[in-house]
Amino acid sequence: MTTARRKPAGASAGGGARKAAKASAAKSPATKARATSGAAVDPASPDAIVLTGPPGLLRATVSVENAVDQRVAVRGLTLHRTGQQALSGAGAAVIAPGATAQVPVSFRLEPDTPPGEYPAEVEVGGIRREAVLRVEPDLSMHVSPRRVLAEVGSTAVTITVTNDGNLPIPLAAVVRARTDDGGPDPGPDVTLTLTDATTATPGTTTTLRGSLSVPDDLDPTRRHLARVPVGTADLDVIILPRDPSE
Repeated sequence: MTTARRKPAGASAGGGARKAAKASAAKSPATKARATSGAAVDPASPDAIVLTGPPGLLRATVSVENAVDQRVAVRGLTLHRTGQQALSGAGAAVIAPGATAQVPVSFRLEPDTPPGEYPAEVEVGGIRREAVLRVEPDLSMHVSPRRVLAEVGSTAVTITVTNDGNLPIPLAAVVRARTDDGGPDPGPDVTLTLTDATTATPGTTTTLRGSLSVPDDLDPTRRHLARVPVGTADLDVIILPRDPSE
């Protein structure tokens, strides 16, 4: 079994809108929590921007006021975190003189950012506002190859599992799945046996070796499919029709 660490994608700060615009958050309840990293998060002020979602897409709605007598374009936002590189975000609006706009904004953190609450600041139009990042669990995983052929008896397999989420995912050494030939009743189990159990940590790719065991009492004239669980992903096992004499 081999494991490789994924390199997190970098991000750069985006441009801001004209400084005449004033930003605040849409109203949200005040909270007090502790970040997964151990840093305390102070109670959010009424104007705090609360961004919520999985690491790949944290969202909020920001109230931006235009306090001058000409239109203001908001085209870029920046997320600031202590000890971290500034991140550019998505969000744009053109605000009429004296008007206030509700601007949907979003940021993408490193995919393996652990769940929890983190203090931050969001810069809009050159003005920084207090923010809280509420990172939700993300159980994303994929397996390659996605589909494999197997025959009655034992078939050796090598698969690659990538944890795209932000939580460790245990991988059992022995898993089973019922076969399906398109009829109303499920068939007997296909068994995947790995050489050893492991845990796929966030941001890693792991190569696993093992074997698939297919029972010999499957109808040889039908094609059978079994969706074998590998962590939160699925490995589709296809058993093709065969000569009954085999």
